Amino acid sequence: MKKVFLKLIKILATKREIIFLGSKYGGWHFYDHESIKNSFVISAGVGTDVSFDIELMQKYNTKIVFIDPTPESIIHLTKVINAIGKSKNQDYSDDGKQSINAYNLENLNKDYFLIEEYALYNSSKDTVKFYKPKNNKHISHSISNWQNNYSQSTPYIEVSTINLNSIIKKYFIEKISILKLDIEGAEYPVLISMLKDNIHPVQILVEFDELHLKKFKNYLKYFNLILKLIKYYELIETKNYPNFLFVKKSY
Repeated sequence: MKKVFLKLIKILATKREIIFLGSKYGGWHFYDHESIKNSFVISAGVGTDVSFDIELMQKYNTKIVFIDPTPESIIHLTKVINAIGKSKNQDYSDDGKQSINAYNLENLNKDYFLIEEYALYNSSKDTVKFYKPKNNKHISHSISNWQNNYSQSTPYIEVSTINLNSIIKKYFIEKISILKLDIEGAEYPVLISMLKDNIHPVQILVEFDELHLKKFKNYLKYFNLILKLIKYYELIETKNYPNFLFVKKSY
């Protein structure tokens, strides 16, 4: 089924000149466009690797709304902010756990780090179960719990949710240049809600985590989502499956 899915994706995808920023683990492909300069970026699912976000800030002077309720992620971001002004003196690791010394934090503005300790979802101010990953060495929790085959009996923490509309209103965002979603299965309801609310970021960088399970229903679910998205976006060819890149058709 995966081969069929990828063939269909290849038919739908177009080619653009794209670039890559960040570490091997935490980096992303995106379309290098002037709309990113001095813009707002929403980065949901922070983890302990913000190499992409830091390099984006350095290159484009962006303000970034970091959304993640995971304690380890908040601690990591706090350490980054406290180290602003320091230069990079260490190579990136490939395991998703970056040392603060691996980031170039020179010439960054502390006020451009906007932290929201919530889980991005299709609702705001709800309390949800945030299931722990199967591997205790990992920190990426999930609302859908796809990592544990959608079980409702695995360990979890309770967190509050926030949606895109609430973020936009709070920060008076007129245009989102990049929406980056690495939110462990919650990307589906978030994107459906985004389209329903007529929110159209210039670029969407998203990992469709549930495709890791190789289930027929998941391939069908995300293929239908892609069809909804390409009414407004071009699907851009990349080589980092199941990460996908969408660019608004008018750009």
